[in-house]
Amino acid sequence: MADKRKEKIFQWINELNESELQDFEFIIEGLNQRKQRKSGSYIGALLHAESEFKDDIFTIRIPNSALIQNSLNIVHGGITATLLDSAMGSLAFQYLPSDYAAVTTEMKINYVAPGIGKELVCNASLIHKGTKTIVTEGKVFRDDGQLIAHSTASFFIIKRRA
Repeated sequence: MADKRKEKIFQWINELNESELQDFEFIIEGLNQRKQRKSGSYIGALLHAESEFKDDIFTIRIPNSALIQNSLNIVHGGITATLLDSAMGSLAFQYLPSDYAAVTTEMKINYVAPGIGKELVCNASLIHKGTKTIVTEGKVFRDDGQLIAHSTASFFIIKRRA
């Protein structure tokens, strides 16, 4: 069975044009990052996300590739939402002990400009940390500095399961 699957995959690869081959390579590189445990999630790996926490700001950068664009050749709003949720959720984790986690309970997004350019950068900051909830703010920028989306989100603090 595995040989038939591999045969089908090789057939698909042989039928790709140059642009599709580049997109395929981008996906495989992301999967390889996850396989090597260089990314904590498949979505982060597939997006080629790079993150850092510095001066109370959690930042995630992703390249703008054809894979994340919609039919208008701008970044799909769902990808922007995923970027915001990931950055704000990762920020929330920075303020919790290791035996606790945070899950999104509410998120509001204002899309204000099209996602174009070579890269998207999302910065997340803390608004409030309570004993049961965390409230954050996130902003996504294009590589020309233009704000493309603004968000606030609430996270419920939960004890991790053993």
